[in-house]
Amino acid sequence: MIIFTDLDNCLLDTSYSAISIRDFINNLIEKGIIISIISSKTSSEIEYFFKEMDFSGPYAAENGGFTVIGENRMELGTRSEIIKNDLLNIAKAHNAKIEMFSEMDAKKINEITGLPYHLIPLAKERQFSEPFRFVSTVNQKFLRELQSLGYTIHWGGNFYQLYKGTSKGKAVKRIKEEIKGYSIGIGDSPNDYSMLDECDYPILLNNKKPSKYKSFDDFGPLTWKKAIEQVLEDRYV
Repeated sequence: MIIFTDLDNCLLDTSYSAISIRDFINNLIEKGIIISIISSKTSSEIEYFFKEMDFSGPYAAENGGFTVIGENRMELGTRSEIIKNDLLNIAKAHNAKIEMFSEMDAKKINEITGLPYHLIPLAKERQFSEPFRFVSTVNQKFLRELQSLGYTIHWGGNFYQLYKGTSKGKAVKRIKEEIKGYSIGIGDSPNDYSMLDECDYPILLNNKKPSKYKSFDDFGPLTWKKAIEQVLEDRYV
């Protein structure tokens, strides 16, 4: 069995930690269950999480742009320097006033996201994506031109996530080619749908609307734990 999971609002709480369920996760791993992180976060952030939780597994950073399966490290997305160049050129052409995450100072990022200062340098190590936000009003022509160039854009609550050439679903599909077994997917937003669609048992947290996915109203590590416990009960009891 393999669990594909997002981090924010899923495994992580509001302090960006999953320590509260570390024993539960270790118990899953001892049973031979693989936990695979599929996130918009950077590789450095995911590696930090693995170290904090004292386990490792296959993962996909920056919405699948960089995917790791054992020693196999794959660049599947468009590089950040290309993305940032397009962002700047198109913003200039449409007079769109934007801020790019990787160019913002730590104090402002902390104020907007609540991300702890020690994690901000890791979050800024972008290789295959670029979060951005509008300084004033949303410029729809600017967004449409980005999409016309093949970019995927997702609003994440504080920033637009921008990437190209990959998705969480493509990353999960690639990992499943190497690691066989019953798959569970856990996400909390439309950005996770492509991942969930590749899984045998898809779960959507923080959802109160009718959905084709198994849904839970709440979110965070304790809800993540509850969801996995229910999957195991449904499958083995």
